[in-house]
Amino acid sequence: MIQHVKKIVVLPVIIAALTLGAVAWTTGPRASADTASTASHGNNASVVGAWEITAVAPYAPHLFTFNADGTMLSTNPTNVQENPAKPHGGTNDSVGMGVWKTVNDHGKTYVVGTFEELNALADNHQPTDTLSVSFKISVTGDTLDGPAVAKQGAEVNPSHLHGTRISVDNAAVNSL
Repeated sequence: MIQHVKKIVVLPVIIAALTLGAVAWTTGPRASADTASTASHGNNASVVGAWEITAVAPYAPHLFTFNADGTMLSTNPTNVQENPAKPHGGTNDSVGMGVWKTVNDHGKTYVVGTFEELNALADNHQPTDTLSVSFKISVTGDTLDGPAVAKQGAEVNPSHLHGTRISVDNAAVNSL
């Protein structure tokens, strides 16, 4: 009988402790976006964040997002590659997805990476050549700049990227 009573008392105590631990873990203090930003990259020289990018390309601007885990996203205006004068009316492209890393080249730090966009023919939606863009950029505060190369099928085109970090519009937020 005493062992049965111990089980009845001990089991709820264990369940309560596990539940409180789980609640504390999921609702405990977390770093704010500013704190996390500073902790993850220490200063504004990091590429992590969202950027408006101008590129030597038939379509602009682009938006890039560099994630702290070394992945990135790229997007440009919808249907900009469609052209009725082209065979099949041109192409539609997807959001670009890729990877990036920081490298040190002769004492200078660069961000290098590659992203790809899937393409389909505008009129029949059949897949066509994937666009692959590789870049080597420098980040200084809230700007980035550097060469790039775009490959699609057999076509290879040099490019150049220049970007400005997207930041919180404090005036707009303060007016809310």
